[in-house]
Amino acid sequence: MKTKLMALVTALVLLITVNVPAFAAVKPASSDSDMHIMYTNTDSASAYLDFSGTRADCSAIVEGKSGTTQITATVYLKRVVGSTKTTVKAWTGLSTSGETFYFDNSYYVSSGYTYEVEIKAKVYRNGTAESISVSCQDYCG
Repeated sequence: MKTKLMALVTALVLLITVNVPAFAAVKPASSDSDMHIMYTNTDSASAYLDFSGTRADCSAIVEGKSGTTQITATVYLKRVVGSTKTTVKAWTGLSTSGETFYFDNSYYVSSGYTYEVEIKAKVYRNGTAESISVSCQDYCG
């Protein structure tokens, strides 16, 4: 009995005093997520929104893959209140031939709200049209 007790105490002492290193992976701080949308006709699409006072500067870029013949788009500027989005300005009938679509326009808004610029585009390549949509939000203070 004494031998078993001594073996138990020795085992406990060893468990307490054993130094085992622990490793943890730290995820780098980044605004990019690990999820990326893979498009068929589109290389990339981005929307941007900045404010100069109450002037909302809205811009967007859509880049089609090689062989893109046309890109058509509508750009929306929306006021966001909670989960409700209300369109305050829409630029419709936008189009370009070729692989790159640029949009840059401004519109005056009321301060004290969050706004969103959203581009909905169709990218035409190899006889198919691919629909895409990207957006960006910012606060007008």
